[in-house]
Amino acid sequence: MIAWDWEPSVVAGCAVLAMAYVALVRRHGWNRSPYFLAGVLLLLLDLVSPIDTLADQYLFSAHIVQHFLLALVIPPLMLLGTPAFQLGAFKKLERIVGQPPVSWFLGVGAMLAWHIPAWFNAALTNEGLHIFQHLSFLVTGTIFWWPILGPLEDRRLPALTAVSYLFSACVFCSLLGAFFTFTPVGLYPAYLNPPHRNSWGLDPQSDQQLGGLLMWVPGCFVYLSAILSTVIRWYGAERPA
Repeated sequence: MIAWDWEPSVVAGCAVLAMAYVALVRRHGWNRSPYFLAGVLLLLLDLVSPIDTLADQYLFSAHIVQHFLLALVIPPLMLLGTPAFQLGAFKKLERIVGQPPVSWFLGVGAMLAWHIPAWFNAALTNEGLHIFQHLSFLVTGTIFWWPILGPLEDRRLPALTAVSYLFSACVFCSLLGAFFTFTPVGLYPAYLNPPHRNSWGLDPQSDQQLGGLLMWVPGCFVYLSAILSTVIRWYGAERPA
C-alpha cells in the first residue's frame, strides 16, 4: 500500500494559493472560481497522493500521468478560472512569452526535453532538479495555453490559427507517445527493477508501453477537445444572430 506524502511545502503552497484566490473572488465578485480551485485541488492530489510515490519509485506510466496533469490539465483549469486583469509590470514579459511561436516552443519543448533520458533520470535522483521539473511543467504549460485560454480576449489566437497551434502540439505528443510505446526498455533504469514490481502487475516493457499510450491517447484527447471547443466557439460567433 502506497501512503500519501503530505509534503508540508506542497500543502502550504496549495493552501496559500487557494486562500489568496478565494480572497480575490470575494473582493471582486468573480464567478470562475470552480475551475481555478479544481486546478489547485488537482495539483495537490498530483503531488501528495500515491501518484507521486509511484511516479518517483515504481512506474514510468505513473510518471507520465503526473506530467500529463501538470502540463495539460492543471494549467488550462487555472486559466479558465482566471478573469481578465491588467498585466501591469508583466506586460513586457507577456509580449514575449505570449507570442504563439514562443509559447508553443516552451510548452512542447519542455515536454520533449524532460523526457530526454539524461534529464529525466537526473530529475529522479536530484530532489532540487525534480522540483524544478514540476515547476517548469506548470509554468510552460500555462504559457502554452495562454494564447488559447488566457483571460485576455485580445491576446487569444484566431480560431484557425488556434487549431493549427493545437494540432501541431498534438502531433508531437503523439510521436513522443509512440516512441515510448514501441521503444525497448532501458532508457530509464529506475523503472527496470523497482521494489515490489510484481505488485503492480506490469513488467518494465508493459509499464513503458502503458506510459506511451497514456501520453498518446489522453494527451491528444486534451488537444483535440480544445480544437473542438475552438471550432464550436468560432462557428457560433460566425453565425448571424
